[in-house]
Amino acid sequence: MTGWGTFAEGLVEELAALPAGAIVKIYEAEFPQDAVHRYAQFLQLEDRLCAELVGEEWLDPTMRAGDAGCRVIAGAGWVQPDDNHHGNWWFDLPWPADTAGYRQLVSMVVTGLRDGLRMANPTMLVYEAWNEREGNSALDLPQLGLAQRE
Repeated sequence: MTGWGTFAEGLVEELAALPAGAIVKIYEAEFPQDAVHRYAQFLQLEDRLCAELVGEEWLDPTMRAGDAGCRVIAGAGWVQPDDNHHGNWWFDLPWPADTAGYRQLVSMVVTGLRDGLRMANPTMLVYEAWNEREGNSALDLPQLGLAQRE
């Protein structure tokens, strides 16, 4: 993978192909001991794709977005964290969605991780994906260009 643009293109392709019941977690591979990593996660339902970006309260103070980063995240289109989303930023994309909808969501993810949470590049990321409706069988998402967490 070469950068955020390549990651974004792959994420659009993979999200558009998710089956109902799919769960995808994309997070940094290495992070301080006893700290929550920066992440984005997705749940594909029959009528929408639910997306979350880690909220401030979960992160080590050195990894938080701060006021400026939170303004960037909100400006990208994320909905403010609330109890229904476990303190995470969130956004629901109605399904079925068109390519423009997936591109908008992926732009929000990239802006949140890169600009809001200050992740230097997507090479810091790994993913886990499975389908909870098919016995939690693993899903392979090669277009992401990320290593799959074992």
